[in-house]
Amino acid sequence: MATKKTSGHSHGFKHKSRKVMTKYAPRGVSFLLREYHEGEQALVIIDPRQHKGLPHRRYHGKVGNITSVGKRAITLDVKLGNKTKTLITRLDHIKPFGV
Repeated sequence: MATKKTSGHSHGFKHKSRKVMTKYAPRGVSFLLREYHEGEQALVIIDPRQHKGLPHRRYHGKVGNITSVGKRAITLDVKLGNKTKTLITRLDHIKPFGV
């Protein structure tokens, strides 16, 4: 029994994340100067210039509550469907909600 030969592009992770992972221009350091506090809300915006601490593409555009703040990373509680997920990401990939 032979399997069907595939045709066309693969519609996997690489195909779906291609738009999110494109790089446009170098980024400044102003995002490092922002101060975050526990209990505030933050927006998850994936920055393709930094691949460390990169959240999964399903969290792009989601809003979460900050639970802890570190030197380089922040922990967020993000609501995804009926569940609340804990997301640990770097400062590059978040910005304050409502700014």
